[in-house]
Amino acid sequence: MQNISDQQKICVIGLGYVGLPLFVLAAQNNYSVLGIDLDKDKIDNLKYGKSYNQEISDYDIQTFLTKDFVTISTDYSGLSSCDVIVVCVPTPLSAKGKPDYSLLSRAVDEIALRLRQGQLVIIESTVAPGTTKNLVLSRLQAGGLSVGTDFFLSYSPERIDPGNKSYKLNNIPKLAAGATHICRLLAQNFYSSLGLTVIPVPSLAVAEMAKLLENTYRDVNIALVNEMAQICHANNINIWDVINAAATKPFGFHAFYPGVGVGGHCVPIDSVYFTHWAWEKGTSAKLCELARKINTEMPSYITNIIINTLAASNKILRGSKILILGVSYKKDTNDVRESSALKLITQLQMEGAQVSFHDPMVESIEINSTILHRVTPDSNFISQQDCVVLALAHSAYNLSGIYSASTSIIDLTNAMADYPENRLTRL
Repeated sequence: MQNISDQQKICVIGLGYVGLPLFVLAAQNNYSVLGIDLDKDKIDNLKYGKSYNQEISDYDIQTFLTKDFVTISTDYSGLSSCDVIVVCVPTPLSAKGKPDYSLLSRAVDEIALRLRQGQLVIIESTVAPGTTKNLVLSRLQAGGLSVGTDFFLSYSPERIDPGNKSYKLNNIPKLAAGATHICRLLAQNFYSSLGLTVIPVPSLAVAEMAKLLENTYRDVNIALVNEMAQICHANNINIWDVINAAATKPFGFHAFYPGVGVGGHCVPIDSVYFTHWAWEKGTSAKLCELARKINTEMPSYITNIIINTLAASNKILRGSKILILGVSYKKDTNDVRESSALKLITQLQMEGAQVSFHDPMVESIEINSTILHRVTPDSNFISQQDCVVLALAHSAYNLSGIYSASTSIIDLTNAMADYPENRLTRL
């Protein structure tokens, strides 16, 4: 068995929100690093010293480009020379809403073609319990090499939280499980060599399920507060005051907040992975299924709030000018994956509204195969809107200016809690 300290070359497959920070961290720790991504635009950006990930600066990219032990590529030919291979490819949902392992399967097949003795393969992509063993291990062993002796396999779920200023890759504890005890130890050793705190997990399935629990937990609790927000709204109770009051309890309560829905690549996706896995195993995750339904339907609920707000001014949704402020999935990020604001815009357009958007971190979005570019929300433009919807209170927004220019504004964030209610509707 090799020690990680003796292994010199690391490969990261998938240079997205998860893989790129790991790739940079490995380079900063003076590992020889190969980064692979099939998206040529990403590779071209990196070669020009441009970062597409807000967690990584252009300076970070430009610094490691000067090192001769760093390589980026769109092909897998260099895999056989790598000692540690970390797979960080997306595992999204298919068009039918089921787990899609096609990118993971392709990456694993490419590894299997070049697998040699002594290599450590680590999967970081989100998967359902049993996937690392049944999909990954079976393919890697098909060539005759045995796990735990000839090569080593680990599962270590990613925990990146885009936009989180307190927790980054370097200070988030890393779970590590292995197909064998030696596999786990090697994975622990590798991540420790990067300066990460590593938490050993007893089995691959436990690590896989832990990732699903972490994000399904959020989905369920956000659904609870979204449902409560609807009930409070119907009964003239301020949900934000309710949450603030409950949050004074020093134990047994963690505050979650309502909004237009749940977005990002993890929370809404992982919850579906869990419920689909439970269904395949002959059981049902009723609570999680209902939570997903509540959160998925929030854009429809917000649409009704907009309709009622317009009706108070004797207007109808069809033909009305609606400005959506904030379209990324969370505050102060540029990530629009699974953004509920995009679903809200889609629904408003289907109802005949004239919808525009602004987001300081997103230049354009795609709605029904049409590209929409952000507008400039100056006071003149805002004053011409029939309704302004503050979906995300990005730090860059001048809220007082937005409020002053608006004739009618709906605040889904509570950022305008102290503003007069004469033109303001709250969630």
